Amino acid sequence: MSEDAGPKLSVVLRVVGGDVFLRRCLQHLVAPIKDKDIEVIVPYDSTVRGIEGIKGSFPGVLFLDMGVVDDGSKPYLPDVAHILYDRRTAAGLRVAKGRIVALLEDYGAPDPDWCAQILKAHEELPHSVIGGAVEHAGKNLMNWAVYFLDFGRYQLPLAEGPAEYLTDVNVSYQKAALDSVRDLWSEKYNEVTVHWALARKGFSLWRRPQIIVRQDRGRLLFSMLVIERFCWGRLFAATRTRELSFSSRLAYVMLSPILPIVLLARMTRRALAGKRNSGRFLLAFPLTAAMTLFWCAGELVGYVTGRDRALSS
Repeated sequence: MSEDAGPKLSVVLRVVGGDVFLRRCLQHLVAPIKDKDIEVIVPYDSTVRGIEGIKGSFPGVLFLDMGVVDDGSKPYLPDVAHILYDRRTAAGLRVAKGRIVALLEDYGAPDPDWCAQILKAHEELPHSVIGGAVEHAGKNLMNWAVYFLDFGRYQLPLAEGPAEYLTDVNVSYQKAALDSVRDLWSEKYNEVTVHWALARKGFSLWRRPQIIVRQDRGRLLFSMLVIERFCWGRLFAATRTRELSFSSRLAYVMLSPILPIVLLARMTRRALAGKRNSGRFLLAFPLTAAMTLFWCAGELVGYVTGRDRALSS
């Protein structure tokens, strides 16, 4: 690998689930890599436990120490935790040297050819942002409900083509394009803000079904998830208000009462049309509906206030 040219691919692996999930993800990611022209970066801060026990098992991985989180935040709260995830991603992106930069989350286990498929896609296609599919690997209905909420639109079969949305748990960028909006992610990375900015600059977003990760969040508690949904819905809306005019923001507030119906109808149509997981979708629907209501309540608060508690810290 030429030091001047940099690696072909940098993979920034965001720690969300913790040491058990991180180890599993690294095992799936690192073992198939034969190309020495690929770097793997794991940013972590003082809130991540068990990292020292993992480092020795993966000597080729760059574990990026971000230091102590000492701002008084409680990182176990969902909104504060999400901000920490965004900061970890930004820290990894800042040091990435690859001509292509990919993002991955520790809850996701990439397929053995994940890196190869990313490189192939960027060699064959003229698109600056290429995202892949997210399959489900969890075991119970709670996991299925969360999967349909977060990644239902990315499940296989997935048509290849231009995309309005790509998930940050399986996305790759030409570094030149990513650097063109560096001011938007240098401290905190948010995929919606970054992707909208890239689209406005004329960079194309593309969906590629051959690039696959399989998500498994382990055992989940309903009480934890409804709090998470509310906080993340509020965070999403608060971030989105930065891109909206006052009239558009007011329209979102006025339409909030029907938002759960719209979201659930969209998810139902997508799940039943695909047929592959339609039975599991119907079984998990009560849980999906409940979490959707909490998400929408959070969105309403975010649109009304224009800010999230974590964003204001």
